[in-house]
Amino acid sequence: MFVTTTRKGRRMLFVLLFLILFALPVWPGAAEGNDQKRNEIHHNRSERGIENNDRENQRRRRLNREDHGNALTGQTAAWLLAAANLTVALSMLMKVGIRYLRPQPETKDAINRFNQFQKKHLMRFHYVLNPAALGMAGLHFLLSSCGRSSLPEWGLLMAAMMAFLGAMIKFKTASGWMRGVICRFHMSPAVFSVWILVLVAGHLIMD
Repeated sequence: MFVTTTRKGRRMLFVLLFLILFALPVWPGAAEGNDQKRNEIHHNRSERGIENNDRENQRRRRLNREDHGNALTGQTAAWLLAAANLTVALSMLMKVGIRYLRPQPETKDAINRFNQFQKKHLMRFHYVLNPAALGMAGLHFLLSSCGRSSLPEWGLLMAAMMAFLGAMIKFKTASGWMRGVICRFHMSPAVFSVWILVLVAGHLIMD
């Protein structure tokens, strides 16, 4: 009985030693392989993170360049519009001043003479700069995007309509009662004020 048990114990001990001797060379390699895989996964994740950061930085730089271009075209269009319609704004201010302030006849005549003088010399810029401002505003619209409001689109549409009606008046393509209606609409202070209000409100909403 003792011998049998001893033999069984020896066999079990021999099997355990064999398994230990077999497992020792294999286990460090497996552990090293697992560590290497973990390092490779971490390295790949780091590289993907760096690539994503690079793409994000490139996208931000591209958007910054586009925003700078959009701002440049928008400011150019605004200055062209201001220069083109300076004579219109002056004429409206003088007419409103005469209507509501009711100055003396001599002052009224002086204001009217100055109004005719400034329109004679500034209307040429009105005819040239307004189409240029409209083209620049169209380019600004194409380079920009705004999902918050459609007011900028309406402002551009109103500008195109005003330019079209002004061209009809300049080149006398309409006659009779239609010409009178077009002139009153194109030169209306209310229409001009609404147009400016739409442009300003639309850009404030975008900002």
